[in-house]
Amino acid sequence: MKLTRSIKLPAKHPGIIFKNRILLAHNLSVTEAAKKMHINRSHLNNFSTGKVSVKAPLAMKLEKATGISAVFWMNLQKTYDLFIHSDLEVDCEPLYDLKMV
Repeated sequence: MKLTRSIKLPAKHPGIIFKNRILLAHNLSVTEAAKKMHINRSHLNNFSTGKVSVKAPLAMKLEKATGISAVFWMNLQKTYDLFIHSDLEVDCEPLYDLKMV
């Protein structure tokens, strides 16, 4: 069974969602947010422009700063990563007979 992904609704980087739904919606600058979140401004800027991934420590800070769970932010990243790599060719053999499962 082949999995076909739709490109009609592409996954967005969690940083882009953060920028649109948090920073822009609440009229916050990256500098203000970084100060309040106690993180490096350039790291938050790179995250909000989709250049770096969200990792557990940042997800936990996002949870505390926004009230949106760290699991949500990590799930967005996972979904984005899988979407971006959906065309990746992998060289691998099954470990067992998949037809029997």
